[in-house]
Amino acid sequence: MSNIPEPLFVAERRRAIIDQLRQNGRVSVKELSDSMNVSTVTIRHDLRALEDDGLLERTYGGAVRKQVDGNFPAELSFDVRNTRNADAKNAIGAAAARLVREGDSIALDASTTAYALVPFLKSVTRLTIVTNNLIIAQSFLDHPGIEVLIPGGRLRKDSVSIVGHPDGLPDINMNLGFFGARGVSILGGISDIDPDEVAMKQAMIARCVSTVIIVDSSKWGQVAPYTVIPGHHANRIITSGDVPLELVEDYRQQGVQVDIVPLTNRTY
Repeated sequence: MSNIPEPLFVAERRRAIIDQLRQNGRVSVKELSDSMNVSTVTIRHDLRALEDDGLLERTYGGAVRKQVDGNFPAELSFDVRNTRNADAKNAIGAAAARLVREGDSIALDASTTAYALVPFLKSVTRLTIVTNNLIIAQSFLDHPGIEVLIPGGRLRKDSVSIVGHPDGLPDINMNLGFFGARGVSILGGISDIDPDEVAMKQAMIARCVSTVIIVDSSKWGQVAPYTVIPGHHANRIITSGDVPLELVEDYRQQGVQVDIVPLTNRTY
């Protein structure tokens, strides 16, 4: 019996290249060729495709991790972001809230899409919410059956969120976590723009039994500077609008449930 490993599929191979770049900062054509049991020509073709996607920079004999150059769109304030794609966020929020059961403990990150769950969660009479967004937290002040837990840390004013000390999150296990993102792609996974927000998301995800990514169609195919989790680590993605079906199918083949919900008008 041969001990030579079976060659990976193209998408698997390119994900592995990106993973090595994240870990080591550089990759070698020869080492990749040997470890993946493909020709150096194939690896060079992969590196060229990944460079065209803006995910690395080719060098002599290999590639290095692409440095963030500030070309990704700047983060807008929470109030401005909250007005964008409002119908899509409303539809996603309603669909996501239907997953929540009485007595659950859930995480809501600082995204405006997570904020869209708020009006729908108010019908739940007993609930524990962990969030690092102060606007979300204060939205439940008039609901005594909903307990809100927040971490300590530094206030990010534009996002109205607490960051900087993810170890300060309440030590509680959560049934579900709902997380927005700036990018959803095959190679970049679930990605976002601010490293402190990403660290907080990762800490909350580590405490959740099930991770639900909530994004509108504009985030598909985008790669933000920092990966929150590889795409296949999400349990479910709830999205809305004209999403690229080839990316959706790739995620589904990795075992991620992807729900595409129809747009609705606000009903509250």
